[in-house]
Amino acid sequence: MRHTRATLALGAAGLAATVLPMLGAGSASADYAPQSGDVVGVSGDTPQYGLSFAADGDTLGAQGFNGAGNKNRLVAFSATPDANGRSAYTNSVTTGAASTALNPTDVLRAGTDPVLRVSSSGAAVSTLLADTNSPEVINYVGSTSLPTAAQQTLAGTLGWGYLHVVEIGTDTVQIAADSAGTNAPSGLSAQELLGIYTGTITTWNQLPGNSGGSTATIVPLLPPSGSAINKTFLADLKTANGGNSVTLSSSVKTVEQNDPSTITSSSSPANAIVPFSGARLSLWNSGYFYNPAAAFGTNDATSGNNNHGSAFPQSGTSTPLSPGVSFLTGAPGDSHPVYDSPITDYVIFRNSDAASTTPFEPGSSLNWVQALFSNPSSPTNPWYARTSTHALLTAAGITPNYQDLGNASSG
Repeated sequence: MRHTRATLALGAAGLAATVLPMLGAGSASADYAPQSGDVVGVSGDTPQYGLSFAADGDTLGAQGFNGAGNKNRLVAFSATPDANGRSAYTNSVTTGAASTALNPTDVLRAGTDPVLRVSSSGAAVSTLLADTNSPEVINYVGSTSLPTAAQQTLAGTLGWGYLHVVEIGTDTVQIAADSAGTNAPSGLSAQELLGIYTGTITTWNQLPGNSGGSTATIVPLLPPSGSAINKTFLADLKTANGGNSVTLSSSVKTVEQNDPSTITSSSSPANAIVPFSGARLSLWNSGYFYNPAAAFGTNDATSGNNNHGSAFPQSGTSTPLSPGVSFLTGAPGDSHPVYDSPITDYVIFRNSDAASTTPFEPGSSLNWVQALFSNPSSPTNPWYARTSTHALLTAAGITPNYQDLGNASSG
């Protein structure tokens, strides 16, 4: 049955768009419009490539779930409207007006209207809770955040039992700097970052043990407030501040999450730093991303220079993009550990779906939860529990770590 505009209302609070002023225009894309039997997920930016690879395969030739030609598909909508992980902006080239962030949309089910694209982990969980449609539009979400206790209570009130959580892997948040030449020391601790981001340390030579360092002003960058990287980083600064709240300096600039150009295109690349996903930088360093301005062509396939050995040309160039940034991993001057904070990637769905008697695929007795995410009767059988899927997550930079966490929450 076609969902009307009214039945597709998924809650403005859970679908808030991120304003990302640092980057230029990125174009939105038209995604596959899922059919009624497909399992549909939305996610935050940080876990999106792992979910995409698990569904559709990687460029190393490993097949995702959909590679088997199943009748019903596993669909993973990314947080960003662009496959290179960029947000969308207005084009100000002809008008001269400043670029502004757009609100990209998805068609979550075939024959329905476009709705605002989920852009963060927090929005993903909120949107799942807002989807009280029957049949449901969104089946699962990818998130780096656990549901809160209040969200678990709401799920029970909605008749879902609870939000079922499956851990699929781990990632880290580290500090990225310009790899062509940075004035930063080889490593920074959480305590030093606290000083930088609150404004008590403004130049490199003010850092402990770095009196001979550059007198240049540090350019501290931070992803948007709704992002997983932002939340993790600020929580770590609060811990470094003795558990007390942190007030950021006015010099901290909000930038795109997990985008190396926030460093390389900043006003002073040598002095810019930003917290960044380890998995995303690993994906960049693998040669996954190519020049988005190069037209589709045959250069890669005919020259034998295809970076991943794919049978298809990936772009009009055989040279993958370099991120231009690297992590600061050395010993900090204050003798504290270098900043390296773990984060976790989760898949979250309604526990009531685990009791469904509707098979996911013809000829199978398994419902979609059992086939894909959680099956207590056969714990190693769900798609995300399999070794072959772990290889796909690894290709996306994620460290696989499948655990069925059930009714988990952040407290």
